Amino acid sequence: MKKGEVWFADLSGGRGREQKGQRPVLVLGEANGMTIAAPLTTNTNCVKLDCTCLLEPTKENGLSEDSIILVFQLAALDAARFTQKIGWITDAQRREVDEIVKRLLRIGT
Repeated sequence: MKKGEVWFADLSGGRGREQKGQRPVLVLGEANGMTIAAPLTTNTNCVKLDCTCLLEPTKENGLSEDSIILVFQLAALDAARFTQKIGWITDAQRREVDEIVKRLLRIGT
């Protein structure tokens, strides 16, 4: 898996406000055999939340409707959770997500 790819992943076992079930995620990186990813939701009201990003459907990203990248819910996931690659985001979108991650983790402040 590579940074910027969109995959379906099994997020079963989530609790409370965590994303659950089979859903798209955006791969943000890999370390020590784990993949860092942020889940997506089609609940467009979530775009109002801090540390989120709108992702419109394109042939390249494989999405069928507007989705919100929930960067604030980034998580380390085992490769077994990833079921199917559906696409990728553009370089500009990757840079936008990188800026959100930096703000979320207070990198450079």
